[in-house]
Amino acid sequence: MSKVPYEVYTEDVEALTVLSPDGEIINKDKMPDLTDDQLKEIMYRMVFTRTWDDRAVNLGRQGRLGFYAPVSGQEATMIGSEYALEKEDFLCPGYRDIPQLVWHGLPLYQAFLYSRGHQHGGAIPDGVNVLMPQIIIGAQILHATGIAMGFKLKKQKSVAITYTGDGGSSEGDFYEGLNFAGR
Repeated sequence: MSKVPYEVYTEDVEALTVLSPDGEIINKDKMPDLTDDQLKEIMYRMVFTRTWDDRAVNLGRQGRLGFYAPVSGQEATMIGSEYALEKEDFLCPGYRDIPQLVWHGLPLYQAFLYSRGHQHGGAIPDGVNVLMPQIIIGAQILHATGIAMGFKLKKQKSVAITYTGDGGSSEGDFYEGLNFAGR
């Protein structure tokens, strides 16, 4: 049996920082080109998502939601990435990505119906380019890859986005999705 040589990467990686801990701009060339109104809208969405998350967690503890995965602390990545999408782009969520669905066009009441297991919770309105959350960890990666491949075949200038954590990146679906995405 031959051994494959490998090299261990040991250098520290410097974090990309735009703002100081005090909120001062320290990296102007990396500052996004957003208006004050856009920045206020993003902040509104993050605060709304945190408030909604607190309420949904409490409803879950009361037994009034069948399934809801908390999202507190992830609002910036969720809202920032969804805000960059166009209406034609497609969102393929995992179980923790319900806020992005709502901000991409799924009615809020329907997100709660989904979390309660209601039969109409999974009915996606026309013109809303989302799938319902995938509960199987990492499986949404294949959905996003397939949709992106369809965009490519149609020569459509749209993107498919998905999210996963460390659990999803250790699944076979993650690697299968990467292999197809690279084609």
